[in-house]
Amino acid sequence: MVLLALICAVLCSAGCSTVKGDRRPAALKAEQKLVDHSREFEKRIYPVAEGVYSAVGFGAANSILLKGRDGVIIIDTMESNEEGRAVMEEFRKITPLPVKALIYTHFHADHINGAAVLVQEGTEIYAHETLDGLVNRFNGETSTIIGARSMRMYGNYLDKKEVPNIGIGPFLGIDSQSTLGYLPPTKTFKDRLKATVAGIDFELIHAPGETDDQIYVWLPDRRILICGDNLYKSFPNLYTIRGTWFRSLKNWYQSVDIIRDLRPDILIPCHGRPIVGAEEINRIATDYRDAIQFVHDQSLRGINQGMTADDLVELVKLPDHLAQSPYLQEFYGKVSWSARSMFFGNLGWFSGDSADLQPLSRKEEAKRMSEIAGGEDKLLEHLRRYLEKGDVQTALKLSGHLLRLNPKNQEAREMRVKALTALGERETNAPARYYYLTEAEELRSDFIALTKVKLDSSLADRLPLSLFFDFLAAGLDSKASLTVNKKAGIQFRDKDEAYTIHIRRGVAEIRPRLLDDLDLLVYAESKPWKEMFLNLRSPLTTLAGFEYKKGHTLEFMLFLNHFQRPKPKRAVDLE
Repeated sequence: MVLLALICAVLCSAGCSTVKGDRRPAALKAEQKLVDHSREFEKRIYPVAEGVYSAVGFGAANSILLKGRDGVIIIDTMESNEEGRAVMEEFRKITPLPVKALIYTHFHADHINGAAVLVQEGTEIYAHETLDGLVNRFNGETSTIIGARSMRMYGNYLDKKEVPNIGIGPFLGIDSQSTLGYLPPTKTFKDRLKATVAGIDFELIHAPGETDDQIYVWLPDRRILICGDNLYKSFPNLYTIRGTWFRSLKNWYQSVDIIRDLRPDILIPCHGRPIVGAEEINRIATDYRDAIQFVHDQSLRGINQGMTADDLVELVKLPDHLAQSPYLQEFYGKVSWSARSMFFGNLGWFSGDSADLQPLSRKEEAKRMSEIAGGEDKLLEHLRRYLEKGDVQTALKLSGHLLRLNPKNQEAREMRVKALTALGERETNAPARYYYLTEAEELRSDFIALTKVKLDSSLADRLPLSLFFDFLAAGLDSKASLTVNKKAGIQFRDKDEAYTIHIRRGVAEIRPRLLDDLDLLVYAESKPWKEMFLNLRSPLTTLAGFEYKKGHTLEFMLFLNHFQRPKPKRAVDLE
């Protein structure tokens, strides 16, 4: 019996399945347009203006240095301590002045996780007031699957030759040796905040777009604006295939309008090169916001006509003058994904077609397709035929039906790999390309592309206890606990916090206090409890070290064993 297979990692999951089988030959071809886009992420420090430097190409995002009178400000800190350290080494060639402040433009991992190697004693960390809560939410109940999908869309399991860039940067620097150094902000604000650090006057402006906590950094005396992830050289990721909460397109284009209203002379995105010239910036920003509003308005127009998400994909196409803009090529986001997101974000899951009210399961649908084709063998023949004539999207769909019916159908599996590879090779959009190719590799080598990072005990101190209990509830084995009705209370002496876990016939109710009529009462310290969940301590020795006012170690161990970290599967492997 394995106790607590649950691991709550800051990005997603800390484990990874063993890769089996032969790996396929490297160096699959990539679309030349995507290859050429790599020039945007040449690894260098851009001296944007006197005392202003942008580090491009060191990881997924940029880090920006502002040199002041007696110190520096660093805006965004990269995706790990390793990338943060590499950037800091370059910044130290420019100036030895102390880091007086860090500024997070938003909560995404590639902007916050290198902070620990950049701060010094007394460094203030600025962010929007919602950032820390969003970090905790993002790293909560769905972090395992979002982590796996992230590894697919960023190509972290692919040969480096197959990953010319990730659409908004050269690569995502997360691997089994990565350490995460996020530190919570020390100064926050709601709408706008004016401040002076190291003689640098700046204003922080809330500008929700890619995230709800997105902020701009405005240097009014220099007319320089750092715009976070609300504008970069690609059609924006109005929806991301790794999975996300709904991103408001209206908020996004209205936040781009802030750029146009400020009319900066220099615009520094947090992905890619700086842009110089007020007229050029205004032209780019106008096209950018118009593209977002076009998708927003035309999607709503189609929705109000009764169109489904699939219909919107056919309706919503950028007009030529926008589709041809160098800043709106679909290297990272896609218009079609954005239109679908508008539908589901505004109307939810129901398409409006009555056939979707009680749809067949994926397996039952596969059975019907097989029956229509004349049996599995005939369906397999159709799969071969579509693959041979180059209709790889249809081949991919049919392979999914066949594998739902028979996951051990090796020929269908091999043809699915071929279809995925063909789709990936022809794809200009980086996340789509790597998702196709990574799924092909997962099927070929029999593994799941989970995120791997190195965790340390300092992580435990920075995460709230509530996060661990939220993650715990989502890991309850409902079948195994269907006959259980038991309450366990945990009092954390060092935090003056207490929680009750009530397993009640397939549901784990979590209360942030001790309830009456407890079956188990445990007195614990928060640090070992958190470290146990982060896989930094042995569950057996940790639980044995707690004080039991009611019940005993073995009883608590058996209680917690009802919680098991769910293991992600590929869609075609689900029963």
